[in-house]
Amino acid sequence: MDFKKFWSESLGGFILKRILLATVILVAISWITLYFTDIYTQHGQTEKVPDLSGMYMEEVEIMLKNHNLYAEIIDSVYVRNKKLGTVIQHTPAAGSNIKSNRPVYIIINSRQVRQTPLPEINDISYRQADAMLRAIGLNVSSVEYTPSEYKDLVIDVKYGGRSISPGYRISEGSYVTLVVGSGLGGDDILVPVLKGKSLEDAKQSAIESTVVIGAIDFDVTPHGNEDAYIVYRQLPSAGKLVPAGTRIDIWLSKDKEMLNKTFEEDETNKEEEFF
Repeated sequence: MDFKKFWSESLGGFILKRILLATVILVAISWITLYFTDIYTQHGQTEKVPDLSGMYMEEVEIMLKNHNLYAEIIDSVYVRNKKLGTVIQHTPAAGSNIKSNRPVYIIINSRQVRQTPLPEINDISYRQADAMLRAIGLNVSSVEYTPSEYKDLVIDVKYGGRSISPGYRISEGSYVTLVVGSGLGGDDILVPVLKGKSLEDAKQSAIESTVVIGAIDFDVTPHGNEDAYIVYRQLPSAGKLVPAGTRIDIWLSKDKEMLNKTFEEDETNKEEEFF
């Protein structure tokens, strides 16, 4: 027996068989992997993305479910002329083909109207004030004219029938009324009592009496709590005869004891009453 030939033929056949077997196993594993990958990724199965613009999320979820898709909200913005809570934009866009059971990324319009602070528009012209308000999404519903030293300048802003101060937050799209000066009136009027009133009530009382609130001085700078302050001094003082439209300067404090303080104009009034 030729041992060398036997060894060579046996070893070579064994290796060849092992290589062939390994090749078959590799091909089988590759085929099985590709097969199940296609099933997992749903190869060849696509859905057309419907147009979701302007829909509410409840409608979106039903619509996408019918197309074997689902929604993911990725952002919320505020667009003034769009319905609250509706879809503004989505990705992929309408008409795109994507695989089943994939997400459609949604950007919706905020469910709440954005609040905007009232800017400082007192003592500027009506036209300029109107432009400033429109630029931030507010509208002027009407203009009320009242006697004032300075004609066509804004004296006050009303919202819901009440005077509001700069910084007061209003929903975008709201309507306000501008109180605008028409010049000094011909008749004299009595200055109203503003002492003891809040700033808002003092403004309202001044307008009703056809005078104008002029300088406003807080003894301590307020930080959004103007309602806690009361007028403790006014000039001209209450009861004075002045032309309609005269400006009344006021001083405010949270300390009610300031109402008992005597000022120069109070002494003058006492002397005038005496004579």
